[in-house]
Amino acid sequence: MNIASAYSLERRLLKGFLAGALLLILLILFTVPPAAYPFPSCIFHSLTGHSCLTCGMTRSLHALMHGELSASLRYHLMGPILFLGILVVSLIYSAEAISGRSFGWHVSGRTLKAASSLLAVVWFLYWGARLITEFNR
Repeated sequence: MNIASAYSLERRLLKGFLAGALLLILLILFTVPPAAYPFPSCIFHSLTGHSCLTCGMTRSLHALMHGELSASLRYHLMGPILFLGILVVSLIYSAEAISGRSFGWHVSGRTLKAASSLLAVVWFLYWGARLITEFNR
């Protein structure tokens, strides 16, 4: 970790705003049941009758935040991974906004690209498996 670089006030405010926004998203996911959201239902599901890449993610995050890990995994396998990502990023951004120092890991572009590609492949394979099971019902 690199803690040597100091942030400007603008950068600290931006990090604080982003951390607050992520924490607000988690608070909304915790307090509001997914059925009560004012958003339209999934257009892909409405047109095809099958799950999209993120179908069930909101329910997965809501269930996870209420301690229902098995339900969370049933709704969407990537829900707990996304939750951990949001939580870690919001905590790092909060610490950076408060301290004015960088606490993030500085990963090379090649490593970041490889990790992102791996996550995308796993996510698409999971989605493909979901579609196969939906077609076999």
